[in-house]
Amino acid sequence: MLTTFLKRLGEGPLLFDGGMGSLLLAAGLEPGRVPEHWNVERPQLIKQIHLDYLAAGAEVITTNTFGGSPLKLAAHGVREQCEKFNFAAISQAMAARLESGRPDTFVAGDIGPCGRFFPPVGDLERQSLIDSVQAQVEMFAAAEVDLILIETMVDLQEAETAVRTVRSLTDIPVAATMTFDRKPRGYFTIMGNAPGDAAQRLADAGADVIGANCTLAAAEMVELAQTLVAVSPVPVLVQPNAGQPELVDGDIIYRVSPAAFAEEVRNILATGVAAVGGCCGTTPEHIRAVAELM
Repeated sequence: MLTTFLKRLGEGPLLFDGGMGSLLLAAGLEPGRVPEHWNVERPQLIKQIHLDYLAAGAEVITTNTFGGSPLKLAAHGVREQCEKFNFAAISQAMAARLESGRPDTFVAGDIGPCGRFFPPVGDLERQSLIDSVQAQVEMFAAAEVDLILIETMVDLQEAETAVRTVRSLTDIPVAATMTFDRKPRGYFTIMGNAPGDAAQRLADAGADVIGANCTLAAAEMVELAQTLVAVSPVPVLVQPNAGQPELVDGDIIYRVSPAAFAEEVRNILATGVAAVGGCCGTTPEHIRAVAELM
């Protein structure tokens, strides 16, 4: 019998997959090019990445749609490709799960930041954001993904609006993660949002899971995980980077090894988070090391 995402989440720590964009760059994706192009140009590679994460032990794989919103694609001049990119990405993730022989794993429909900001920082209109989120959510719902992951949000207004939009359209579980930096006074997004405020407002908006991803390495996220677990009314997901990116001979590299990453994630798990995974620089081998630890 297939297990629902929320039921599984309540049964013990759940393992998400790791990075996608950094793997595509390593495979030759031109910097600045929309990664979603490869959903239609190199679909076998996208599917193989999902298969590799499932083989490594991930229970959740994430569609290659982080930048697939109409607003984000419009900034790159490819808004008309939105449906093609998103449905291709969903198809590859679903096909990978089928081929893996692991039907009790989960496919997360991924939504990243739209790339624009509300006034006074920018000129983003709330209805434009709602319409953009709705376009992706309707495709995810039609394909019956297991959850919707709103991630790497820097502005709590955008994250909150996205969660409310999802909740108004479907009862599919929704997870929302912000990206924080560590400051002398604690953890904050670049827009000044603190973890406690983010956790409460996202939960109030209807998020089933809240958390943090990107920007920080696992060792830097332990205290953040403790804070989120202490204040969040819903389960917490944490997905750190494999260290900080470094430019070496024209290539971006991340120096934290799979073994070191897993040891740092051990301390995050000890805080009581409900789920962990990886973000930039993490690979199937990083996720395999965490799976073996768990």
